[in-house]
Amino acid sequence: MKRYLHILSFDGLSKVDIEKMKSLPNFGEYYKKASGCISVSSVYPSLTYCAHTSIATGCYPSRHGIINNTKLQMDRKSPDWYWHDKDIRVDTFQNVAAKSGYDILSIFWPVTAGAKHIKYNMPEIFANRKWQSQILVSLKNGSPYFQYKLNSMFGKLRDGHKEPELDNFSHESFLYSLENFKAHINMVHYIDLDCQRHEYGFDSKEANDALERLDKRLGDIVKKLKKLGIYDESTIVILGDHSSIDGHSNIYPNCLLERAGLLTKNSQGMVKDYKAVVKSADGAAYVYADKIVGDDQILAAIDPLVKLGTIEKVYRSEEARELGADVDCRFMLEAAKGYFFMNDVKDRPIIEVEETRPYTSGKVCINNHGYNPSLKNDYETVFFAAGRGIKPGVFIDSMSLVDEGPTFASMLGLKMLDTDGRPIKEILEDFND
Repeated sequence: MKRYLHILSFDGLSKVDIEKMKSLPNFGEYYKKASGCISVSSVYPSLTYCAHTSIATGCYPSRHGIINNTKLQMDRKSPDWYWHDKDIRVDTFQNVAAKSGYDILSIFWPVTAGAKHIKYNMPEIFANRKWQSQILVSLKNGSPYFQYKLNSMFGKLRDGHKEPELDNFSHESFLYSLENFKAHINMVHYIDLDCQRHEYGFDSKEANDALERLDKRLGDIVKKLKKLGIYDESTIVILGDHSSIDGHSNIYPNCLLERAGLLTKNSQGMVKDYKAVVKSADGAAYVYADKIVGDDQILAAIDPLVKLGTIEKVYRSEEARELGADVDCRFMLEAAKGYFFMNDVKDRPIIEVEETRPYTSGKVCINNHGYNPSLKNDYETVFFAAGRGIKPGVFIDSMSLVDEGPTFASMLGLKMLDTDGRPIKEILEDFND
């Protein structure tokens, strides 16, 4: 008999949120029966796409290949994201499950565009060219009828990428899908909390309101599973991918590389061509360089930011590899708390966030992530599981995102091979080694 596994990703959910969440009605009830960990280390860089791919694969970015949210397209203000499943270099738990006969349903799970093993797929992808249509891009990269049906029924709830409207759409779509598509594995990525924190701050009213909306969404899902008569056969997982930190200033290190003659910019202030360049990962950044450029030349160029303390740590390529980051970088930079890296080539290397507000169309980001999880306090995320096959009330002191994919496989009676993580057998009733 196939099992039901429902995976709810609450983007940006932090260990700091859990005491507040436990006071809310639905999560509080769920927590009484749950097991897991309240101190889960994210990956480096601690970005949504790197993290979700590590969750799915049980491997660090250095192995699975999703080493940033966006690709190295330095001349574009809006570079393409790592949307596509084909960019993942290792196996995913979804693929392992599909090969064993499990039907998979996924709504806005990162890095699933074009995934052949997901039967019902609405991938997280957006039209990133002026000539592209959002509808056509989505249909091409996911399940056409599935997406058409959900958009025709609930599309009116959406307002572009705005939140909580987008989560309203994905939530109603998920509830409908549970009843009408009846997959064994159901995955949904809720983005509301992360978006509110980016715009308004970690402990803002908007972020706290988003936590309450997530609690209500959990309650709706439990009610739906009970109505469908599959609650007792279901395992419900709630997970986060990273925490976040409020910031006050942006760092523009490519300004210093331009002054050192290592790159040139175009008329839009973006990198035109380079011998060395810094690619933002928000709270972290990669340095890529031609072989002819020496390490000392790069280090001398960014040294003013190191001396000011805005760059907390500089990792060489070998150290970045050990941390699980991109093996092809020359260096990796860690921003000090409250600073975020940017790709633009500005006239100054440090600009306060509020100073950019009058010149920025749209939202200004005052909260971000990407940092090294081991260097920032209270920066862990969480992992909970409750229901069929889960021992109640078992919590381990620490784990990593890379332990989650192997644990999902074990929940289904399957195994993932050659992963960096391990199944969290402590919480499973029927773990088979």
